[in-house]
Amino acid sequence: MDNLEINLKKQIRSKQDLIDYFSSGSKKKKICQIGTEHEKFLFNKITKKPIPFKGKNSVNKIFSKLKNFGWKEVKEGKNVLSLNKGKKNITLEPGLQIELSGATVRNIHETCREINYYLDELKSVCDKFNIGLLGNGFAPTLGFKDVQISPKRRYKIMRKYMPKVDKLGLDMMHRTCATQVNLDFKDEIDYKFKTNLIAKLIPISIALFSNSPFKEGKLNGYLSYRCHVWQNTDHNRSGIPKFFFEKTNSFERYVDYALNVPMYFVIRNTKYYDCTGESFRSFISGNLKKIPRIFPTLGDWQNHISTIFTELRLKKYIEIRSTDSCSFAGICSIPAFWTGILYDEKTLYSAMDFTKNWTYEDIMNAYYDVPKKGLRSMFRGKEIATFAKKILDFSYKGLKNRKIYSNKGNDETIYLNDVFNFIKLKKNPAQILIDKYKKKWNNNLLKIFDEEAY
Repeated sequence: MDNLEINLKKQIRSKQDLIDYFSSGSKKKKICQIGTEHEKFLFNKITKKPIPFKGKNSVNKIFSKLKNFGWKEVKEGKNVLSLNKGKKNITLEPGLQIELSGATVRNIHETCREINYYLDELKSVCDKFNIGLLGNGFAPTLGFKDVQISPKRRYKIMRKYMPKVDKLGLDMMHRTCATQVNLDFKDEIDYKFKTNLIAKLIPISIALFSNSPFKEGKLNGYLSYRCHVWQNTDHNRSGIPKFFFEKTNSFERYVDYALNVPMYFVIRNTKYYDCTGESFRSFISGNLKKIPRIFPTLGDWQNHISTIFTELRLKKYIEIRSTDSCSFAGICSIPAFWTGILYDEKTLYSAMDFTKNWTYEDIMNAYYDVPKKGLRSMFRGKEIATFAKKILDFSYKGLKNRKIYSNKGNDETIYLNDVFNFIKLKKNPAQILIDKYKKKWNNNLLKIFDEEAY
């Protein structure tokens, strides 16, 4: 999604180098593209337990067979921890959740096509080992003692650090799954408009797509327990930063914010140095305590900003990170929802005008309320479902205006059908799951692995 390639080996000389890093992502007059990332839990179909990294029915076995579809191994030491094919990557999260980071595409039809191909390949391999895939924001039955862990070295550093900063960081790492949308900006002004609007719409996106009402085999009191977990992971690097609502919002302002986020690690010659809690500003000055007289490159900066866990974050594109892992339809409807709002200029400006009086305090109150109450949360004196319907209408119009059709003659609005049904029912995916759990499954949550798996 980059407009200008940056030399990641270049040593950082000044703050302007960091600003230029973000600016290099500007698309200017080129077509803005769409990237989708989605995580799944892997489980043994017989035991309903998570699968291990190595062994008879394991992640290693899945990766070895995926090579038959053209996926290439990526190792860290002796361990195969990811695969790539072209611009697509399959990676493992800390608790062995499996993630596809898709290629950048021009429309939602291409996004869904990519998802179909990936899931067909993955399922055909998993079926050989009696392994299933589940899309849910929080592992519904998994106790922490049963967590399987990835041997990736950066995760070892994070596991040690997380309990020092908040109470649910280890849950975030090992028991959550998300769906993420990556979108481009044309220039800094476009970046300001889009990030301001995205920040305002985060509670609505959570209310619409919540999908994690269970924990350790029972209802957990939330619709998006995953969101609750993220809210209690690390206050230095999560949440919705206030500057997205302010006139000072800019590439430079994001750089200032990122410089204040404590570091995790530095990599030199494949070795990971634990620099948790240290300042990237000190790194620029060559004053890190763990590795003094070493200076950062833009590659180090890229690693550092990947450890920021806010609901939206900046790389050389905008990442929207507010939604739970979900069903197949949700993987398509979430990028469709955001694309319709942000990629049609008329719709973007209309949505900005509609939300112009929404304050940071309004948004934060809703942000902490919707994980429990969903579409029935109160926002500016009304149920948030009222505002969600209006925003969904904007998205529909934006996708309609794009006039991009599939081979069957459908435009991109078809991917919003499920979301309109959520509004009609006033029930998001979590509430639909709760109904099944109480009525159809008779409180037997193991049924989720049979009926909701891919």
